[in-house]
This record gives sequence, C-alpha cells and structure tokens, in this order.
Amino acid sequence: MGLFDNLFGKKTEKGESMKMKPAGMKAQNPTASATKVKDPVCGMDVDPKTAAAKSEYMGQTYYFCSQGCKKSFDANPAKYVGGGGQLMAGHGSHHMM
Repeated sequence: MGLFDNLFGKKTEKGESMKMKPAGMKAQNPTASATKVKDPVCGMDVDPKTAAAKSEYMGQTYYFCSQGCKKSFDANPAKYVGGGGQLMAGHGSHHMM
C-alpha cells in the first residue's frame, strides 16, 4: 500500500472500504440562497415563499420580512425602489408598526 492508500484507502477490519470526508464539511442546499430576495426597506434576505408580506409596484412584486417594512414601502415606494435597504440601516422599531 502506498501513502495515498494509507491516508484515503482505509478499510475496516472486515476489509470494507471506508469513505473519508474532509473535516468540517456540511451538506449545503445550493438553491437555498438562490430563492432569497432583498426586502427593499431594511435589506434583509427574504424567501418569497415565506415572506411576511408583499406589495406590487410598477409591475414588480416586492417581498418583506415584516408588516412594518411593507407599511413603510407602501407609504412611499419610490423611496425604496433600487435602494437595497441602505435608507434604513438594520432592524429597529419599524417592525413594531
């Protein structure tokens, strides 16, 4: 057996091959982040399937993390379209509306 076989070709006592994985590797869902969109008010990532609210504006659907963000958007959508959440940094009292 060579060095590679010693490191990666380990076998059980019964001679069965053992598959080795790099330490710390976790299974990831490649579509998890692909389904997220940005809340235009606070910039939070939101899954459209589970969003707290949504609004239509100029033929586009916008999704929100909370009713408070939706209420802020609906009051002045032009303020948030294309803003990516920079106008309201973080989550504050707007969720309590």
